[in-house]
Amino acid sequence: MAVIGKPARGAAAFVLACSVLFGAPAVAGAVPARPADACVAGENLGEVANNFISRCRKGSIRQVFPGEHFGDTLGFIRGCGLRSCNTAWKLLNDNRFKK
Repeated sequence: MAVIGKPARGAAAFVLACSVLFGAPAVAGAVPARPADACVAGENLGEVANNFISRCRKGSIRQVFPGEHFGDTLGFIRGCGLRSCNTAWKLLNDNRFKK
């Protein structure tokens, strides 16, 4: 590890450089920013539906998902109240389309 005024050398410098270059957590065992199990619609209300579908749902959901809501956030879809919003919200939470 580096001491104030002294650069890190050897293995410590290599580990530090790799973590900076490849985005690895600085602390061993640190929780990643977006874990793989973060694919619950209710926990991603600020995300745009199209991005959430790409990341967390099978492509076949696009055949039945209301097209006017691809650009809406999940929070908007959840509270919209329109029939198409209700359909979209149910599809986003349907286990048939989970990856």
